[in-house]
Amino acid sequence: MRPARLLFAAAISAAALASAPALAAAAPPPNDAYLASLPVDSTQFTTTVDTTEATVQPDIFNPSRDGAPLGGGAAEPTGCSGTPSGKTVWYDLAPAVNGGVQIRATGFQTVVAVYEWNQTDSKIKSLVKCTANASADDLLLDVEGKKNYTIQVGGAGGAGGAMTLKVDFFPDADADGVLDALDKCKSKAGIERFGGCPPELRVVPSINFTGSASGITITRLIVDRVPKGAKVVARCTGCGSQTVKAKRLGRVTLNKLVGRAVRAGATLQIRITLGKTGTGTYRFGATGSYYTWPVEVGGLGPRRLRCLEVGTGKIERCT
Repeated sequence: MRPARLLFAAAISAAALASAPALAAAAPPPNDAYLASLPVDSTQFTTTVDTTEATVQPDIFNPSRDGAPLGGGAAEPTGCSGTPSGKTVWYDLAPAVNGGVQIRATGFQTVVAVYEWNQTDSKIKSLVKCTANASADDLLLDVEGKKNYTIQVGGAGGAGGAMTLKVDFFPDADADGVLDALDKCKSKAGIERFGGCPPELRVVPSINFTGSASGITITRLIVDRVPKGAKVVARCTGCGSQTVKAKRLGRVTLNKLVGRAVRAGATLQIRITLGKTGTGTYRFGATGSYYTWPVEVGGLGPRRLRCLEVGTGKIERCT
């Protein structure tokens, strides 16, 4: 509240003046200055502040966080998309992980701007996003973990008064663009089409052989529907191994093992893995496939499929 100007009648006695209660001068809110910004310290943050006495700083480094004279900063930025703002307050956001942020500031028409700032010198680096009417249109933006952001809230045209700020943070711990609340694989980067999980390889292996009293002899060994860049490794006890990297989507032929005899009791194995491609369906890689067949007298036992973790190649449960 602005300081009241009291009119005293000449007839008021000195005793009455002495007994009248003192009126405290109105003051700016505690986070009026850029360096005195308050932290957004919860994922669902709500606060109310009176910005009637808030100011705009000609120098964002003056005053210091403790209210002492300082200087050397730029003028405080104001406005968004042609709408000027004033009576600003500041809040800091320092997400530990990537995520999405939803900001609303109500009470009157508010202008909200989010900036990234440099921890080394405390200077504002760049405007991330702003809205000229955060009381009606929520400000939605993506933020990166371990980066420093500051939120400036002001009144359109210099309006001030009681203002309620609501900041909701929705984490994306694996930084894949799918928020944790919707992500079926919160600790593993994937794509939205697969619920935030990495896609599984849908390869099709095929083996032809001739049987014998001691086991089998491989006559044909192929894997179909192998994505470009995937690695195919085939091996069996006593018959060696072959590794092929797919140059295009399609069939991989493992000719090195053709003609090899595999004794009963051994296991024939094929592993197919694909790392990050950076773009497309497999930009975060794929869950690999691990096929095994027990070799029996004159043939093969039931095929078994297990899945391989992206990046490590460790066996994991298939989804």
